[in-house]
Amino acid sequence: MEVKSAFDLLTHGVYIVSSAHEGENAGMTAAWVMQSSYKPKMLAVSIAPSRFTASIIEKSGLFCIQVLSKRDRAIGELFGYKSQRNVDKFTRVEWFKSERFELPVLRKTLAYFECELCGKLTAGDHVVYNGTVVNYKLMKADETPMLFHMREWF
Repeated sequence: MEVKSAFDLLTHGVYIVSSAHEGENAGMTAAWVMQSSYKPKMLAVSIAPSRFTASIIEKSGLFCIQVLSKRDRAIGELFGYKSQRNVDKFTRVEWFKSERFELPVLRKTLAYFECELCGKLTAGDHVVYNGTVVNYKLMKADETPMLFHMREWF
């Protein structure tokens, strides 16, 4: 990997962020996810407000963070490079509804966290959605999570 900027050295996990509202599913790949509190358990995700998933989170007040395996690059690309406005990404993967909020969860995910929106902050060209984790589940403990390096994706 050729390093051209200090930003090229920042690494993140790779996640699928999903939501649903009135029967409409949304999902996207995100790298800017972090735990924002221990007590209560909270997660935050940074999303461009133009993304379809952001509009569904705004309507429902709910989102699900899913951890991708390093083996599932194709899923990361599908959910990262295609818009739900144009392609129903959920017809191309196996998924189920989460226990608490019935949000879409990919079967291949390593773990997922159902979150209820408790705050948001405009951060430059993105919005940081902060959510209280109300349910979470470890699906696969024996696989390695995918890492995001800017130069490998763009």
